[in-house]
Amino acid sequence: MLPSVAFTMQPDAPHPTPTPRVVGMAQQPLDSQVRQVAHQPGTTFVLQEAVPLSPAPSNLQMARPSKPWRMYGRIVGLVILLFAFEIMFYEGWYYSIYDDASFGAMSFICAIPCLLWVVAIRKPRAVLLERAVPDSSGKQLHVITVHNGSLQTPMPTRFDRHLIRDDSILDVPSTMASWGVFALTILCSIGLWSLIFLGDEGTQAIATMALIPVIIVGFSIPVMAWWSHSTNRIGLPTRRRDAETWLIAGIFSAIPALFINSIFFPELVLLINPDISFENLEHLIVVISAPVGEEICKGLAIVFFASKIKSPKHGFQIGFTVGLGFAILENLMYVGGTAGSPVTIFIRGIGSIPGHAVWTGLTGGAIGWTLMQRRASQLHKAAQAGIQIKPPETQSAQWKLIDNKTGAVMDTPGQEMQSGVAVGPSGVEIWRPVENIIQKDPVLKIPLPKNVALALLLAMIGHASWNGTFTAFGIYATSSGMSLMVEVALTIFIMAAMILGVLVIGTGLLHSVRTAPDGSEVDDYQSQLATITAENQA
Repeated sequence: MLPSVAFTMQPDAPHPTPTPRVVGMAQQPLDSQVRQVAHQPGTTFVLQEAVPLSPAPSNLQMARPSKPWRMYGRIVGLVILLFAFEIMFYEGWYYSIYDDASFGAMSFICAIPCLLWVVAIRKPRAVLLERAVPDSSGKQLHVITVHNGSLQTPMPTRFDRHLIRDDSILDVPSTMASWGVFALTILCSIGLWSLIFLGDEGTQAIATMALIPVIIVGFSIPVMAWWSHSTNRIGLPTRRRDAETWLIAGIFSAIPALFINSIFFPELVLLINPDISFENLEHLIVVISAPVGEEICKGLAIVFFASKIKSPKHGFQIGFTVGLGFAILENLMYVGGTAGSPVTIFIRGIGSIPGHAVWTGLTGGAIGWTLMQRRASQLHKAAQAGIQIKPPETQSAQWKLIDNKTGAVMDTPGQEMQSGVAVGPSGVEIWRPVENIIQKDPVLKIPLPKNVALALLLAMIGHASWNGTFTAFGIYATSSGMSLMVEVALTIFIMAAMILGVLVIGTGLLHSVRTAPDGSEVDDYQSQLATITAENQA
């Protein structure tokens, strides 16, 4: 509906400029800038056209209600679809090479709908913002196209309309809530498996069906916990769409890794040693192929986002998220393959998942160092060559989250809370800055490597150490005839030591990342060069 402004017109007399007043709403669409509709003698309705779209100001702040569990459900759906796509894609190639080509072609065809579904879910969204800004030369009546109505303001205002891409902040369940659900999931898994072992056939069938949601939550919720933890620790504002893209890149990096571990490396080993046993081949895949191939694939996924990496802090954040993406897909395979075993959920949730994230974060941090230094060097050389430097790009709008219960603006990592006004059904609410939490100095602080090759090597060593320790112990336990009780006890001890090591290293690295450069120094340098080169060009 569009607003109608009425005023009286007297025939054969001069018509002074009337003062507009709202008299009703008209249903007709507009065919021109202003259209007059005869209503009754002496009265004419003038339908106003909506103001055209304009670029959003750089200091614009947007907010939306926080719905973290909706984001969690979205991620779970994307992971399941991508898992189905990757399995069918891999089988398509495998059967085309080694078996039935027609079955391989059918697998490719079945994989396409899954990928198209993912693309549809991730379709970019735009937000139409309409706002009234106090302006003495403005109007008091404006067309609102969002609600198909009008807005009357008590003072003259300028009405602006902006079309903004939905770059809202990453909103995942809190760390404590995620770990709480994780613990509850393990307890449910223990209870259901007890019913499967001890119950009758009917109970076993019900318990088996109940394991499906346990598997879904068990493979995914620890990733949310580590994602939330790392985002808060690193202290960078993260857009949901960017973070989701990094996670999906980690999932896609599993495709070449799957080919390396399942086809390329085994073929290479068999070419060198055709008589190798299947068991020894499996050991080599776990200790050599998986660490080397997977870390290279994840590293290449990080390089794909080189344009987004401004600093080692950004690089580590992207690398950590890519590692989580790889881990969540791998976790689905392991947790699903063991039918939601509580041991598998626990070990992978607190050990394997952060391991993948930390190892890939090392590579990302080093890539960040390299790109930041290269950018500063290129700016310096360009300025020396007399090339005019452009100012650094600024984000058009800053998004924040609002608590659904209190209506207060939630603290966003890396963003300063500013005063503002939120207009709700109950009136006007004011939010004020929140004091920053003072953090203690870390007990352990592990510096980030600055060399990409060294970081990638350390990631491979860390990955190989995790896989190799368990593999070597299994070989020793089998060859030495170790008793089952001793083997179980030592396995638990080694597992605890490895998990503790990953957590300690990860904590130390996160403390270093928090104090690492965020690229703002190079932005300031670019701004200075932009000013200097602009003056020289004038």
